[in-house]
Parts: sequence; structure tokens; C-alpha cells
Amino acid sequence: MKTWLTDLAGENLVQPDTQMNGRLPAIQPEAQALVDKWVQTFNAGRVADLTHFYASDARIVPPGRPALVGPEAACGFFADIRAQGFRDYVVDLGDMFNKDLSLVASGRWALRGPGSGGVLQLYEGNWLNVFVPGPAGWLIAVHMWN
Repeated sequence: MKTWLTDLAGENLVQPDTQMNGRLPAIQPEAQALVDKWVQTFNAGRVADLTHFYASDARIVPPGRPALVGPEAACGFFADIRAQGFRDYVVDLGDMFNKDLSLVASGRWALRGPGSGGVLQLYEGNWLNVFVPGPAGWLIAVHMWN
């Protein structure tokens, strides 16, 4: 049985609903599923597969750094994060709303990584993604966090 979830690169991703008015509570589980798949992909170390989550002109806005453009730039950034020893990324989808045909989602994130003296430390903050409809599901157009 077909659902809004579709298979892209072996992962279930959310199929966009372009008739979203009044549907936010109904699509929240699908948005959470998309966020969860991104997290699973990152945590599995499959950073090259993260390209499937981003629009071709996506903007990735890391804290304190210039914006990066495109899926390959995003993957390079996250590959560097993994190479530095950051792991165990988790997110909580806290809020979402639609704007025209886009979906804006935000919440909290946490990640373990090297701290002073090489001891693992917990880092955490807020995140925001803007999703746009793509040919096979929602794609990240803007990904930012602090």
C-alpha cells in the first residue's frame, strides 16, 4: 500500500503534500520520519547519502560560519563533523508550520563530541529546517542551527 512515505536511496522519505492547509497535525509524523531518517543516516556514518535530503540549491547555515550552498557542500561539512569525532546526534521536532508550499520545522538538537582534553562532551542547541517539495519527497532548502 502506497503512503506519503516513499523510497529514495533505500530510505523512507516523506512525500510532500502540496495541499497542506489544515493538515499540519496530520503531517507532523511524516516530518518527524524525515528528520529521523536524516539523523539515522548521519549517525550511521553515511554522510554521502545526505545529498538525497537536500534541494540542489539548499543553504546550510552553520553557526558562526558562512552559508554553504548545495547538497555536496552539506555532505562535506557533515563528513568533517564526523571525522572530528562527533556522534550520537538526536533531534526533537518541536514546532512546524507551512508557508506557501514550504514546511518550516524547528526543535532542539544534541550531539556528543570531543571536548577539552579529548573527553566526550554533550553539545546542544536549536535547529531550523525549511522543506520544499521535491520530485520524490520533501527536500531541505535551508538547514540551520546554533
